[in-house]
Amino acid sequence: MQELAPSIMLQDYLEKLPIHIQDDFQEIVSLMSLIAPDATLSLKSGMPLFEIDHEGLFGLAARPGYLSLYIPDSQLLSHFEERLLPAHMGSDCFHFENLDKMNINVIAELLGRVKSDLVQKIQHKKIDLH
Repeated sequence: MQELAPSIMLQDYLEKLPIHIQDDFQEIVSLMSLIAPDATLSLKSGMPLFEIDHEGLFGLAARPGYLSLYIPDSQLLSHFEERLLPAHMGSDCFHFENLDKMNINVIAELLGRVKSDLVQKIQHKKIDLH
């Protein structure tokens, strides 16, 4: 089975989204790529997922009428809960209907913290293996 290139995979995913969600989706994926240019992009659990060393970094899924941004650290996510309003919180994600109503700087800060924390975790694993 041949793997699709990330750009083709993303384009295929985007084409299936409602028009009003596509722009917000693309903006968040661009932000994720900017924050984690060394991450690989794959399609897992039916959504685009950014990974570093096969560890989930963050994912973005389109749902009917909103987007869900998945974060692997629910404790970190809870620290950002108030600053992410008007988003609705899930156990490992937050949902928002319109990116224009969100503070993109807070989202960028959260994504940056997630990346930093994961990179530290990976480095500690590598040190422990030696």
